[in-house]
Amino acid sequence: MSPLTHATDFAGQLQAMGFSQQVRDKTGGIKLDRIHLPFYGVKSDKGQLVVNQGQRTPNGLSFDIDSKRYHYEARDNGEFGGKLIATDKQGKSFTVIKENIKGFFKLNHQIFVLAGLAHHLIDSGRLYRIDESSGKPELVLITLLTGAPVDVATTQDRVYVLTRNELEVIRFYKNEVSLSIIVHNAPWYSVPANITMHDDEFAIGMHAGVVVVNYDELRKSADIQYFSK
Repeated sequence: MSPLTHATDFAGQLQAMGFSQQVRDKTGGIKLDRIHLPFYGVKSDKGQLVVNQGQRTPNGLSFDIDSKRYHYEARDNGEFGGKLIATDKQGKSFTVIKENIKGFFKLNHQIFVLAGLAHHLIDSGRLYRIDESSGKPELVLITLLTGAPVDVATTQDRVYVLTRNELEVIRFYKNEVSLSIIVHNAPWYSVPANITMHDDEFAIGMHAGVVVVNYDELRKSADIQYFSK
């Protein structure tokens, strides 16, 4: 095992489940000999990894969320567009923005929104924060992303975003925001399902397997392993 591997040991847990470490040596789509294989969704409970075949629902995102003033709903119709809908306490609904909304999450009592689109040559993403200070909700752009977001994992001052081809971290410090890429051209190659984390270890569920990433933040280095059956 790599010296970066932590005590959580998602890799060891996957091997105990019957997965074996393999190599994906070329970026691109799923090979025809593996197209019939399922997606694997992942979750963890205090470091114990759970893998569910066929489960693609994001762990860190919700498709609707409440603030003190509004109920928000995400709409994502791919190439046909999407929107963020707000409904006030009187039941009146309106569109906040017309954009493909991937979902919501809360961090430090604030509501954040992930948006983006992956279609043909388009692969873009954005992180917003909802601002209700003027009475009506407005979206404040926090940062652009490297691609269309799929899921998030959060700590008190960090957001780890899983995109179609990267794992990136957004750090919040006072009024400053920074984005760093942890994994680029990742083994999940445009088909990730979701992400879970414990300490500095991540598991990414995907088509035909699970990727484990051990991240050493001080050295800015990541150990990446791909497991399949």
